[in-house]
Amino acid sequence: MKKDSNVINVLKDDGLRTESLKKFYKYENISTINLKTIRSELGMDSWAVRLAYNERFGGVLIQQLEGEGNRKHYHPDADENWVILDGEWEWWIENKGTKVVKVNDIVVVPKKTWHQIKCIKGPGVRYAITQPDVVHVYEQDE
Repeated sequence: MKKDSNVINVLKDDGLRTESLKKFYKYENISTINLKTIRSELGMDSWAVRLAYNERFGGVLIQQLEGEGNRKHYHPDADENWVILDGEWEWWIENKGTKVVKVNDIVVVPKKTWHQIKCIKGPGVRYAITQPDVVHVYEQDE
């Protein structure tokens, strides 16, 4: 198994370009922000920005294009949830199967549960909320 708790490394390993992560911290802990404002600066390609970070939770807004997503993984010590803000996503969750989620859907995955995410109609935007610096565990061959 491979483990990583550095969110920048995780996003790069999931296919986001280094260039798309240069402003990752720009919007951190701003009291009010919206997707339109962020998109006006970062555009409609793939990117990620951390919006919330404290000792209890972190929130990362992720935009990806059709066909993009992440590798199958789980979090050993924390539940994770997402709010879908744009596009359509295919979510595979261990023991739950595959579901398509759309704008305004909320997805919750308990700790120690394998899951994988793929944008199927995009650009798609999801807001991920979990513990700060959450550990991602991957199968070694991924």
